[in-house]
Amino acid sequence: MVRYDRTIPPGGKGRITLEINSNSIRGKFEKKAVVWSDDTEHMSVALSLRGEIRPHVGLTPGGYLSLWGVQGKTIEAHVDITNNHKTPMKITRVRHDMGSHVKWRLTPVRPGYIYRLTVIDQSKSPGEYSGHFRLETDLPQKREVTIIVNGMVRTEAKK
Repeated sequence: MVRYDRTIPPGGKGRITLEINSNSIRGKFEKKAVVWSDDTEHMSVALSLRGEIRPHVGLTPGGYLSLWGVQGKTIEAHVDITNNHKTPMKITRVRHDMGSHVKWRLTPVRPGYIYRLTVIDQSKSPGEYSGHFRLETDLPQKREVTIIVNGMVRTEAKK
């Protein structure tokens, strides 16, 4: 979004405000804008905005876990939950909707800043399932973090 003073007197000053929607951008970015005027010596000025958008809470390698494997073998995956703020964060509650398909453990890697959620398949029979983990935090900017889980347990290894 752009806001600017519509009229600036010769030799005067004006204000230009450029905003970006950080909900749709992640990581490093560069945005450019051109300002046009009727000044014959400076008809246009290029503006550049560079930065990096980090989420309040990051998920590495991402917000999706795959539990695919063969029945009878250990099938597990993990995600690191990173607090990108200077003040510590607590995970106050962990819920999931996959019943007895999974068990989990939450380990503080760097208490207040990095936690590891490990999810282990506990399926009694082959098949597919999917669901969500919902982690509640005490971080005002991000009260809930959602992680998607997709499981596929086979009776034998694919050739």
